[in-house]
Amino acid sequence: MKILLFTVFAVILFLSPVYGQISDNTGLRKNIEIETGGYEFEVGTTANFDVTNFEFDKDEKRLTLFLNSGLENNLAEIEIPKNLINGNFTFYLDEQEIFPNVRGNEEISFIVLEFSGSGTHKLDIIGTTYLPEFSDVAPLVLATSLGGIIFLIKKKFS
Repeated sequence: MKILLFTVFAVILFLSPVYGQISDNTGLRKNIEIETGGYEFEVGTTANFDVTNFEFDKDEKRLTLFLNSGLENNLAEIEIPKNLINGNFTFYLDEQEIFPNVRGNEEISFIVLEFSGSGTHKLDIIGTTYLPEFSDVAPLVLATSLGGIIFLIKKKFS
């Protein structure tokens, strides 16, 4: 009797997780490191599907995520730093425009995305601004301003 009870307990304990399934509401967290313009940015995703790869095009201000889902109903939360891309976003899922919920604060844009369909998908997130493009001009502006201030101070005390 003890052997039978032990066997049932072992089957329940060890085999259930192996054959279990991820719930539609379970979130897998993935942080994507993007290096561009001499900076590093972290884009965070929490989703019930896998983000298998990504591409970033600073000229088009576009972040592309390649997705793989085993579920029919997909849900994701995506956090994009505003100093990576920002502005009025446009979203395309498998070349079809979609309209997810976008919120944010002064540091990140927070996107809630829901879509149907298992398998592989391509998500394009296109912003209207890419702030690091101005990073090449910033040292020049700073040096010019500093030079102007030094000139004015010398002129005032001469």
